[in-house]
Amino acid sequence: GWFGRAGSLRMLHEVQRQAAPELARVFGHTGLYLRPTPALSPALSGNLLASVLSLHRQRNGFAGELCCTDAQLPFANASLALVYGLCVLETSPDPAGLLAEIARVLRPDGAALLLTLNPWSPCRLRWAFKGLHPMDPALVAQQVRQAGLDVQRRQYLGPLLASSDRVDIDPRRGSALAARRRVASLVVARRRDAAMTPLRPPVATMKF
Repeated sequence: GWFGRAGSLRMLHEVQRQAAPELARVFGHTGLYLRPTPALSPALSGNLLASVLSLHRQRNGFAGELCCTDAQLPFANASLALVYGLCVLETSPDPAGLLAEIARVLRPDGAALLLTLNPWSPCRLRWAFKGLHPMDPALVAQQVRQAGLDVQRRQYLGPLLASSDRVDIDPRRGSALAARRRVASLVVARRRDAAMTPLRPPVATMKF
């Protein structure tokens, strides 16, 4: 319910705006957009894919065009070019299971863009005691690797709470330490399947 509030929606829109350049680097046919609330538009603005299926969080699973649990995404193996997850790990009853499913449904070289709330941001007071479980960005990256994906980049995004009456939304401003106070983090990962190396035929030896 917290994600559906007007202030929370403004925050999420800004986070997505700042993540748009990463989204524009993904090409392919089909993608999946997982969002934390039906109050957000199902359209994934800025994507370059032919088709994107959008699902929203509903209790311990997802609803929308399809209904499923976090550990059983209804897609074939290696079928998606993109999975865009917006604040769905901190609302998941099984984050590791959801990451494993994301890795399963991504095609080789497919991309996962995972946006999560930053537990070190001063903005955390806004979502405290709301039933959310934000994870440290380093832990998110670690679990993404454990799921079998290759982490390419990490970045802090979203508003920076500068004072009680002013919010800085410029992602370029401030030091690296200040950037860690931003409201969200982004992990960009890809599925890298090692190509099979053909066995070399044995070299014939001559006998004398």
